[in-house]
Amino acid sequence: MCAGSRSASSPPHTSGLLLPTDHPPWPHYQYRFADFIRVLNAWRPEHGEAPGKQHTYTHAGYILLQVALERRFGMPIAALMHRRLLDPLGMISTFIPERGELAAEFPGRAVQGYGPDGQPVGAPGDQQGYFDFPGTGQMFSSARDLAIFLTAELGEGQVDPGLGDAMQLTQQPVFRISPRNAQAMAWEVNTFGGPPIVDKPGGLDNASAYIGMVPSRKIGVVILANRGNQYPHEIAREKLLPALERAVSR
Repeated sequence: MCAGSRSASSPPHTSGLLLPTDHPPWPHYQYRFADFIRVLNAWRPEHGEAPGKQHTYTHAGYILLQVALERRFGMPIAALMHRRLLDPLGMISTFIPERGELAAEFPGRAVQGYGPDGQPVGAPGDQQGYFDFPGTGQMFSSARDLAIFLTAELGEGQVDPGLGDAMQLTQQPVFRISPRNAQAMAWEVNTFGGPPIVDKPGGLDNASAYIGMVPSRKIGVVILANRGNQYPHEIAREKLLPALERAVSR
């Protein structure tokens, strides 16, 4: 695990931790906190995995990081993120709501989510995911807020120097996956013959998202879709961002 320090013993996604929430076939049940701790304690490496020695994409690893941060700072992850990141940047439309909270307290603030077949998934604001305890559901945001976040990641705008330095640190590659791809602290760093692209796709069965940037050219894109399994990174990473980079380089 990595809690945001370059000197950490194991970069993100290299602990070897792999739970049923991390790979197909996806579970049809949700882990409560006691379930998560029980499964985590029972987990053992199956193929000689060791911290920092392999790249294994893990959702559960970031849930464990959430638990560690909450215990270290003595507050829920949502409150911690608002205090340290969202409020300082002015991201007023970004929330990590409790289940049902968004639909109940912010009617009309969330769009309807759809599955890949075009059928509605739950009601607007419905929480999807494999964990059922506070802080583990979907984060809701807006294109405006993510543009603010992208601007700060590019080193522009009015950002506290300490926060700005931390955001820049998260973009640094810490584990080489392939000749063209490296893992940073949650960000991925991709090289397709031009300047490095720093990006992150995401989504669940009712939404898809992508945020990507070419830091050396101060350009980036945000894509939000209220439909699951759409993979916007495929076109953005290999076509859109390289085309934008070439355009601004002329």
